[in-house]
Amino acid sequence: MSSKAPLAPDRSVVTEIAQGDVEALGELMRRHGRTVYALAYSILVDPGEADDVVVETFEQARRAAARFLERASGSVFTWLTEIARSRARGLLLAREWPRRLGPERGPASRHHMEIA
Repeated sequence: MSSKAPLAPDRSVVTEIAQGDVEALGELMRRHGRTVYALAYSILVDPGEADDVVVETFEQARRAAARFLERASGSVFTWLTEIARSRARGLLLAREWPRRLGPERGPASRHHMEIA
């Protein structure tokens, strides 16, 4: 990506990512990584989990870049924040799931054991 214009539109950067340009993925992370982190942290309030969401968000963006270009008409920023929000909420739900079940409804409950 070094030979490209430094301020190429985000969609152009995603096009390069879809073509396998690893440097373009780094550029997208430089542009939006802080915002993705801030969003993830605001949901999770855990720096390590927020970092995980950043990595997962950009990995998902790399894998789905071509599909995004084919189907989406929205902004790259909105796409990235939707991925991040989904990942963060998924982690939050996974973290809180045992508490939501409660002691009687947890996977190791007696009722569950009797049914199995």
